[in-house]
Amino acid sequence: MSDSITERTPPVIAVEINMIKQQTEKVVLNNAIEIGRRLKVAKDLIPYGEWGKWLAESISYTERTAIKERDNL
Repeated sequence: MSDSITERTPPVIAVEINMIKQQTEKVVLNNAIEIGRRLKVAKDLIPYGEWGKWLAESISYTERTAIKERDNL
């Protein structure tokens, strides 16, 4: 029995890199959606006028960043 090992060539490495990129994009997208969901829930719970302060103190987001994340839904 012989184990065949794929030769490491630039095209093989490119395929590996592209697979890793694709996996990373999926993870980032899923996490952005989850962040957006949680921001929406938090905004509904935080008293009026306290949203910006909560964002800055709790998660280091500006309101603009939070809106962008929330709109990823």
